[in-house]
Amino acid sequence: MHNPTYRVIKILDLVSEENGNLTMVEISRRTGIPLGTIFPILQTLVQEGYLRCSEGSNTYSIGLRLFLLGSPFLTRDSIYENMRTVMEDLTKETGETSHLAKLDGASVLYIMKIESPQPIRMFSEIGKKLPAYGTGLGKALISKMDKEALKRLYPEGLKPLTKNTITDFDVLYDQLSHSNGFFYECEESNEGIRCIARPILRNGDVVAAISVGIPVFRYTKEKGRLIENALEKASSSLTKMLAFSGSIF
Repeated sequence: MHNPTYRVIKILDLVSEENGNLTMVEISRRTGIPLGTIFPILQTLVQEGYLRCSEGSNTYSIGLRLFLLGSPFLTRDSIYENMRTVMEDLTKETGETSHLAKLDGASVLYIMKIESPQPIRMFSEIGKKLPAYGTGLGKALISKMDKEALKRLYPEGLKPLTKNTITDFDVLYDQLSHSNGFFYECEESNEGIRCIARPILRNGDVVAAISVGIPVFRYTKEKGRLIENALEKASSSLTKMLAFSGSIF
């Protein structure tokens, strides 16, 4: 691995994840890159437009040039737009926020979100990451792993995100292995939110997952069945897209 390049990647990944919340000192601490080394890197990234530095708070955020660099990805083979249409239909049918995500290391990486039209809805952010074991999406993404693979993925154990997070590998594996094709979360990553998810497969492997998140006060068994039916149709459509088109994953 080329260390100077890897440092830039680590900085961009962290700034993207904590967009606008970190100073140079905090970025140095979080990445383990010394201040003397990180200063010229950040200065160059800002000068070239890949990052922005707020004059008031001296915090760093994603710059316009980095956004423009990734924009061709959104239109490649029209797959992204076609997938977005499926997700928009999913939100329209359920009335709730829908997400598309992939596994990034041991975390869920949100790559698409369609907001619910409801005034009270799930809060989430594109580019944010959460430990996979604590979310419906994440459970769908790790659903084919055996217990040993799960332990290797989380060598420090399953840390609670809320009081409802599953923190026992046996309980998690039992839930994953006895799935009916859907994966559930009830206030495990965000209090007040339930989530139902379904994996997206390519050649039998899980490459992504979709979910619908709903505030617990709006959830009923009838609503749950509606969401499951809509997720089944959406996941089938997305799986076919990935089978017959180029992949964005």
